[in-house]
Amino acid sequence: MRRLVCLQLVFLLAGFAYGDEAESDSLIRATVNNFMQALQTGDGSAASDLFSAQAMDQVGAMLVSIKQNLDRDPEAVLRRLTGAGYTIDLGAAEDWDTKEYISATLSLPMITARYAPYELEISAITLDGRSAMVDMIFRTISGAEIPQQAVLAFENDGWMVTNFMGITAFP
Repeated sequence: MRRLVCLQLVFLLAGFAYGDEAESDSLIRATVNNFMQALQTGDGSAASDLFSAQAMDQVGAMLVSIKQNLDRDPEAVLRRLTGAGYTIDLGAAEDWDTKEYISATLSLPMITARYAPYELEISAITLDGRSAMVDMIFRTISGAEIPQQAVLAFENDGWMVTNFMGITAFP
């Protein structure tokens, strides 16, 4: 009898563990799909809401560099920014915070054009505690496939994007 109770307890705990993993898998898939949809539609605010703290730190470092360059040569930097598609003046650029900058960046037509041609397929998810590696395939209309990997982190009760097809490499 004791053995049967222990065996039932093991199966019960295994079920809970599987349920948590299945729930995480579902939430990770939703985050990646929502992120991709935001990129494809130019919804920079929605995409930036899904950035992890680590990704925001990387973006913050880029913003510091932009502001330093604005101090040295504001006209050249503004030409570069407006040439990339930003609609901003010097005062607004100097006042950008990280969230505003990444939201504006992810709303640029060049970002939408970069992601719009692809259909996303998630082929595998590997959980490692509060981190997830997501194997993906970006497929074009012609059938070309580009394998990629995203990294997500569990923060503030949700899965957030840390790395996604070079998302922190932009103008």
